[in-house]
Amino acid sequence: MPAGSKRDPLLAKAEPISNSGGTQRLPRTIGVSLAKELIFSARIVDGEEAKSIGLISHVVDQNEAGDAAYRRALALAKEFLPQGPVAMRVAKLAINQGMEVDLVTGLAIEEACYAQTIPTKDRIEGLLAFKEKRPPRYKGE
Repeated sequence: MPAGSKRDPLLAKAEPISNSGGTQRLPRTIGVSLAKELIFSARIVDGEEAKSIGLISHVVDQNEAGDAAYRRALALAKEFLPQGPVAMRVAKLAINQGMEVDLVTGLAIEEACYAQTIPTKDRIEGLLAFKEKRPPRYKGE
């Protein structure tokens, strides 16, 4: 989120509850009491506060080109790229599905997702690369 960005105050005050899922998603993200405070008050949070309460991951100062957030997203993508695509896909699935259920069920989902990586060539490549002390060369297989 660019530094200084804020949620639309008119919309927040006009519709403290809407069908966008905020009353369900926000408490899961920042906790029930803080979500109630923000929803009931329609208080506007800037990028720094949004980061401090765990609503967003990064705040960037805008650059002259106006693409600072885009550039930060690209930098993150470059961090993700070396990871195994099969493992990334099932990790995303485990996180997304696991957040919708209780912890025990979430752990079962994680175990099932991990099991999908066992027979893959990427898993073997990762283990070999670790053993040989070299970067892995994943192919998504």
